[in-house]
Amino acid sequence: MIRKSFTLQNKFNEDLLLDLRYDEGTREAPTIIILHGFKGFKDWGFFPNLASRLTDSGYATICFNFTRNGIGSDLNTFTELDKFAENTYTHELSDMETVLEAVKSGAIGKHIVDPERLGLMGHSRGGATAILTARDHQDDFQALVTWSTISNLFRYSDEQIKQWENKGFIEIENTRTNQMMRLNKVFWDDLKKNKKRFDLLRAAEDIEIPSLFVHGEEDTSVPPTESEELHENCSAYSKRLELIEGANHTFGIKHPFEADTPEYDTACTLTEHWFDNNLMM
Repeated sequence: MIRKSFTLQNKFNEDLLLDLRYDEGTREAPTIIILHGFKGFKDWGFFPNLASRLTDSGYATICFNFTRNGIGSDLNTFTELDKFAENTYTHELSDMETVLEAVKSGAIGKHIVDPERLGLMGHSRGGATAILTARDHQDDFQALVTWSTISNLFRYSDEQIKQWENKGFIEIENTRTNQMMRLNKVFWDDLKKNKKRFDLLRAAEDIEIPSLFVHGEEDTSVPPTESEELHENCSAYSKRLELIEGANHTFGIKHPFEADTPEYDTACTLTEHWFDNNLMM
């Protein structure tokens, strides 16, 4: 397997770090773009393993860091908390368009990636970004998969909203690193400004490409009912909901990645089969 790293420039002149994986000799392969979630990054936990699995199954894969996810040159440490504080969904969707344009133009993966056979996959908040992207770019993607995905972006308490209005920020603890990670009011303002655009259930209603929703039955971070709602609202003729018994929000995987779990294996198998059925043609 070959892994090539790229640095793209988004429209704000920020560095977007991206990994392209493919097997030697690959030509015009169906390609899957994988999106990390909140407090996530392209090298977290299962993402490198998932990308490698899919590559071994005949795909090219693209993993990247959203430019304001808090990760800088140290690819495993949150060293850019000032950028994290200024992140918004609008900014992440813009990053996604930067990646999509690079793929379509051949700036990355020319002759390796088949831009006519693109799949999109996201975990947790990354799944929400994937849904919004699929809604906005249905001509560019042929299949969608979400893992442990939220169905509502407006999920903040009255106390948090009050803090945004009074202090200009809220803080959320990263229980893995023990860091307090600030979200500035620009995040809340972006949500309010785009209330209709960011309605995930309405976005699901507009999605017609084949869509798979995977969720752990024991997910205490995002209830499985959220994937159930997304599946119910999705307008795709080919759609499927899979609730994995005993699985938590990350299917038993922690960072750094140590070993597979049965729940994670199940999620991977479901995902591979979905893309096989909808991209391998």
